Amino acid sequence: MSSQVVLNILLAVVILCWVLYRQLQAKPIKERNPYTIMLVLGVLGLMQIVQLANRVDISAIGYAALVIGLLTGAVFGWVRGRLTHLWRADDGTLMRQGNWITIVLWVVGIALHLGIDWLGVQLSPAEQSAGAEALGTTGILLYLAVALAAQRFATLSRIPASSQAR
Repeated sequence: MSSQVVLNILLAVVILCWVLYRQLQAKPIKERNPYTIMLVLGVLGLMQIVQLANRVDISAIGYAALVIGLLTGAVFGWVRGRLTHLWRADDGTLMRQGNWITIVLWVVGIALHLGIDWLGVQLSPAEQSAGAEALGTTGILLYLAVALAAQRFATLSRIPASSQAR
């Protein structure tokens, strides 16, 4: 395993632990510019994928696995966003807090994502399987960006129009 792959995995684990911790905390939601962190993660994830694609040969199956994995991240993020506890504090601040279901959905979603990555590697031609494997680990930041953005979108879509952006 290359040092870049190890670094990607460690970075993703640190970010995921931070995300899981924050999901369980009662936190205010930014109603203006609510997608900033997701955009940063998404841009970083896309840059990593482009850099990887310039270095290794990746099969169409590897790319398909990435796209399917991102779609599962969006679906699980949307479900988490629909199930996140949402309320307005006394001062009008929009608040949210996840629970054990949030964590279970993260774990199942990531396990499914990893399974799809593994399948992409197995189905790729032998000469491109290393590229597909590297794409799976490199795509982790983009997966987190998509999953978090879908969760935020689903959460914000639950706010009645009359109470938005106080």
